[in-house]
Amino acid sequence: MGIPALSKKFIFSVLFLLSVVFPAGFARADEPGENAWKRIVVIGASASAGFNTRREAGRTVTLAKIVEQMVEVEHEKVLNTSSSLFFMNPRWMGTQAIRSAAKARATLVLAVDFLFWFGYGAKSEERRMEDLEFALKSLSELKCPILLSRIPDMRASVGKMLSVRQVPSQGTLKSLNERIDAWAAEHKNVVMVPMAEFLNDLRAGKSVKVDEISYPEGSLRTLLQRDELHPTLEGMVALTALSFFKLCERHKELSKDDFEMNPQLVKKRVKASVLRGRKEQDKASPGRSAPGAGPKSEKKDG
Repeated sequence: MGIPALSKKFIFSVLFLLSVVFPAGFARADEPGENAWKRIVVIGASASAGFNTRREAGRTVTLAKIVEQMVEVEHEKVLNTSSSLFFMNPRWMGTQAIRSAAKARATLVLAVDFLFWFGYGAKSEERRMEDLEFALKSLSELKCPILLSRIPDMRASVGKMLSVRQVPSQGTLKSLNERIDAWAAEHKNVVMVPMAEFLNDLRAGKSVKVDEISYPEGSLRTLLQRDELHPTLEGMVALTALSFFKLCERHKELSKDDFEMNPQLVKKRVKASVLRGRKEQDKASPGRSAPGAGPKSEKKDG
């Protein structure tokens, strides 16, 4: 049976209104049939934000910039929502990051250090569990693949970057990670990255391996900064490679050939990108004075 003309007009009117009220930019994050590399979004705290990487690269290098230099298949520019200020208000900043990922219609979310400050911070042990539940509920809004990690034991950073009050008890940390494992098992789009286990082996002085890339015993300083909390550039590359390998294990349509994993080559690409950025900035501001130089004084006669 055909649709009456009046009904057709009503249907078309409703469809038009829906397109106005719910524009494409606010579509769900999951897009069936799209490659996971297409629109990558990084959400997280200071590790993802590249804390203190300026010392190595001459400019802060975020995990998003690392990913940009690693992924070799066609993709849009990697979106970075990570922040070194995440610890100040994890609930608010976490919510904003997830909203940004959804609005960007992310096809892959890299969230390896996202949960850290929901478990750490100067608060009660009970509040740590409550904050984690808030974070997990928020992450449930994302339907695309999420690369997530357990919360690592970072007690070694006490007195360097962390205070005793910010660190959860061993019992609470165990409970936090058990809850993360249980939640991840219920969400098939979540891929767990063994970052916490990787760090434990590294601190224990063991050799660690990321596919064919091996780090010998005593490689702690190669991959972790002296603050015992943040990764070096090479540590960020290793963490990203580890994340991508786990993603490929779950999603067989993806391949490790889709990304570069040689840490020295990636570091070289990153530093070259930083240099290009500086040159472009200099071209855009040709009249900019050198650091410390004041305005030139005019020469007076006599």
